[in-house]
Amino acid sequence: MDIDYNLALSFSKLAIDVFFKSTMLLVGVWLTVKLLRRHSASVLSLILAVVVAGLVLLPALSTFAPEWRVPLLHDPAAAPATEFGEAVTGYETPQYASPGEPRSATMASMQLIMVPAPGPRWPVWIFLGWLAGAVGCLLWVLSGEVGLRWILRKAAPLHGDRWQTALKGVCEELNVGSHVQLFQCSRINTAIIRGILHPGVILPATVRGWSDQRLRLVLLHELAHIRRRDSLVEILACITLVLYWFNPLVWLTVRQMRVERERACDNAVLNAGAKPSNYATQLMEVAADLGAFRRPLWQTAAISEGSGLKDRLLCILDPKLKRMPMRPWMVGLVCALAVAVLLPLSGFTAWCDRPYFPKVVAETGDPNRIEALMEMLDADCSENRLIAVKALSTKTDNPKVTAALQKALKDESAPVREAAESFFAGKPGG
Repeated sequence: MDIDYNLALSFSKLAIDVFFKSTMLLVGVWLTVKLLRRHSASVLSLILAVVVAGLVLLPALSTFAPEWRVPLLHDPAAAPATEFGEAVTGYETPQYASPGEPRSATMASMQLIMVPAPGPRWPVWIFLGWLAGAVGCLLWVLSGEVGLRWILRKAAPLHGDRWQTALKGVCEELNVGSHVQLFQCSRINTAIIRGILHPGVILPATVRGWSDQRLRLVLLHELAHIRRRDSLVEILACITLVLYWFNPLVWLTVRQMRVERERACDNAVLNAGAKPSNYATQLMEVAADLGAFRRPLWQTAAISEGSGLKDRLLCILDPKLKRMPMRPWMVGLVCALAVAVLLPLSGFTAWCDRPYFPKVVAETGDPNRIEALMEMLDADCSENRLIAVKALSTKTDNPKVTAALQKALKDESAPVREAAESFFAGKPGG
């Protein structure tokens, strides 16, 4: 496969940058969640959902945001720093003005062309590795969606006064304004929700044997998901996993977001007046109906998850936990804090500025070339500064160059200082 090296290099640098940024962000988020662990699950799930949405935007923000550099990583496109000549790959030799022109005159005007040496191949492997992982993760997600659509082909609208009356009552109780449809499907054994603009609750065929209390509790839980727009958040979570499949903290964050989401919906059921003991009993009955059932990939929300049921029951029965619902001002506050963190974080980069390689005139003393080299002395990357010092060392008769090289004696990079010291050590009278 023929991969453009510059494209692979740019992508690899962005991927490494985003990896460090996402890791720093998620470490801070996890510390925050730990500090607020006794707080309402609605707040914790909101924080994690906003962070997941921010991770989706982080690569784009990192591409277009103004950069502020902390040069820690060596740019793979940089020229070797050990010897000035290692970066030389050719000469630009002007034609003789006349057949009789001496060769020494031509050599005096020879221009030394500095170009980057061939870069390492690891950026290509990083690009191909990420692409393979992202495609695999995307196929995994899409296979779940295809499986869900196949399963729900047998879903049929659930008509009848009993079901519609219960649905209408719960919608009014939770203030769910959108029109919600009710379905039943013989291929599932737990309640799920589907749809964003036109949401629906899909119940198993055993719903006809449910008591009114059990039906109400299930609908309260599922409609709480719809009110919270959890289907949309789940799509963002899947996109995040595809983009950041290589970062284990992202997987842990998405998993914790789903856990807090279920707890928040359980709290919504309790805030609607359900007794904790009754609700816990209903959950255990649902789990008994499910048997060894485990939440499938495609299931975005359900009243029971086999692996997390024990923790959910403990949270439901814990009287010390805060269960306040999500308020609009909380959403605004968390989003504002996320923006305040993401914007400066997106501009951060640990890469040195990419070296540039101007033509260096060895003998003619072109002032434009000298100015360009003097600008390189202020570059963030020590590779650039070292190239400039070694090139300027040939301009012994220019007082501006001498002053600039005196500043290089105090450079933070030892090779740059040594190059400047060599200039003054070899200068007559120095």
